[in-house]
Amino acid sequence: MLKGNRKYITLFAAIFLMVMAGQYFIPKPIDWRRTYQNKDKIPFGSYAIFNLLNNTFTRNVTTNKQTLYNLNNSNQPNSTLFIANASINFNTSDLTALFSLLNKGNDVFIAANEIEGELADTFKLATSVRFYPWFEHPDSLFSKEGMRLKLLAKNAVKKEYVYNKVSYDYEFSNFDTTRFSVVSVNEDKNPVLIKTKVGKGNLYFMSVPDVFGNFYIVNHPNRFYAYAILSLLNKPTFIWDEYYKTYNVKKDSFLKFILTSDALYAAWMILLITVILYMVFEGRRRQRAIPVIPPVTNTTLEFVNVVSHVYFNSNNHKHIAEERIRYFYEDIRRRFTIPTHTIDDHFYQLLHQLSGVTHSDVKQLFSYCERIKKFEDLNEPELIELNRLIINFNKNSLR
Repeated sequence: MLKGNRKYITLFAAIFLMVMAGQYFIPKPIDWRRTYQNKDKIPFGSYAIFNLLNNTFTRNVTTNKQTLYNLNNSNQPNSTLFIANASINFNTSDLTALFSLLNKGNDVFIAANEIEGELADTFKLATSVRFYPWFEHPDSLFSKEGMRLKLLAKNAVKKEYVYNKVSYDYEFSNFDTTRFSVVSVNEDKNPVLIKTKVGKGNLYFMSVPDVFGNFYIVNHPNRFYAYAILSLLNKPTFIWDEYYKTYNVKKDSFLKFILTSDALYAAWMILLITVILYMVFEGRRRQRAIPVIPPVTNTTLEFVNVVSHVYFNSNNHKHIAEERIRYFYEDIRRRFTIPTHTIDDHFYQLLHQLSGVTHSDVKQLFSYCERIKKFEDLNEPELIELNRLIINFNKNSLR
C-alpha cells in the first residue's frame, strides 16, 4: 500500500510537523480579559494581590464561591468581603443579604466599573466612563498617560498615582453626598472611591477595579495605591469573592451529565458492574506475587549529619558564623527582593516596613552581623547569640 506513495506520505508528515512546530513556537498573545479572578496571572487577573493578602494585610483569607445569601448564613461577624468585577448587579436576595452582612459589623468593598440594578437604585449610584479604548489595541496604550488618582487622607493627599490608558477610566457621576464620604479622586477631583456607614459595618464602592490587576501590582510603582486602599480594610478575616465574576463559568462534569439521563445512567452502571466482575474473576486468576521492594534510603540526611559533625568537631566558629550570615543575607534578598550590599539606615527602615520586625531589632541583628565579619576569631557564645538573633527575626517576620 505504501509502495509508490511514500514520497507523498513523507511530504504530508513534513508539512504536519512544520505546522505543529510553528504553532508551538509562536508566542501566545496576551490575554487582556478583565477576569479579576485570583487564579489568573494575566494582566487583569488578581493572582498577585490575592497572594499578597495572606500574612501581609491579614492572617485569615478565605475564598467565597457562593451567593451573598448563603455567605450571610454561614459568615461570622467582623470580616471584610471584597468583590471586584467589571460590573455588579445584585438581585433582591443579594441586596437583603448585603445589608444583613453590614448590620452584623462586616465591611464590604465593591470595585466595579459599572454598578447596576437594585444596588445602584438603592444607593443612588451611577458611574460614567472618561476613557474607554473602543478601537485601540492595548499595546498602543502603554505610552499614553491616563487617569491620575490620589487618596484624600492627610498623609497621602500630595501623592498622585499616574496610570496609562490601558486601564478603564471610570468615575462616580452620581451618589448621595449626604450619605457617602469621598476617599479617593481622579485629576478632575471626581470621586473614584466612596464610603458610607451601614449598621455596624462600612460599605465601600470603587469605580476603577483595574488598580488591583496583576499589571499594576507586580513591580509597578502604583501598587502602593492598592496597598493603601487595602490597609483601610482592617478586619481580622478577609473574604475574597469569586462568585460574582463575569468569567466565573461553572462547568458540570461529564459524570453529572451521565447521571441526569436514565439511558446513560443504566449504561454507566452496566459498565461499572462488568469492570468489577472482570477484576474479581480475571484478576484473581492471573494475579502473581508482588515482590517487596525496599524503600530508597535518604542519603541526604546522612550527608547533612556528616557535614554537621565536621563543622562541630572543627570548632571554627568564625567560619560557621560567616556561612550562617551568607545564607541569611541570601534569604533576605530572596524573600524581600532588596539588596544587602549596603547595610545602612535606609536598609533598616525598608526591611522594617517589609518584614514587620521592629526597627531596633533589625538594626541590632545586622549591626551584629557586620561586626562579626570584621572579627578575626569568634567564640561559641557569640555564635549562639548570632543564631538566636536570626531565629527571632525569622519568627517575627511577616514573610
